[in-house]
Amino acid sequence: MVFSDLTLRLLGAVVGLGEYILYMDGDMTVSEARADLGAVTSRAEYGGETTYLTKHGHRAAAVVPATAAEFLEQLEDLVDEQAVHDALASLRSGDEERLPFVRRTRRQTD
Repeated sequence: MVFSDLTLRLLGAVVGLGEYILYMDGDMTVSEARADLGAVTSRAEYGGETTYLTKHGHRAAAVVPATAAEFLEQLEDLVDEQAVHDALASLRSGDEERLPFVRRTRRQTD
């Protein structure tokens, strides 16, 4: 089986995640979280818990361990890097052509 460079790097990121384990998650209204923010953040930091904050009955945000957020940022960076690599390869191969930048708004001159 052949793995792409992106796949190998993602696997390396997962392995490099180390001891991060997501134990449980729960929902809480924003008002409830506001009243107990210290405990919510402590559960994320020390217990690995994700708390989803709800507004009007739907999930609006989440309090997650910092390692989870950092891991997500690393994954996004890898995906973005792969997209740029693919776009440049497409330009080099002639499959795509460069398009000039066209300003769609007027520049203020005062």
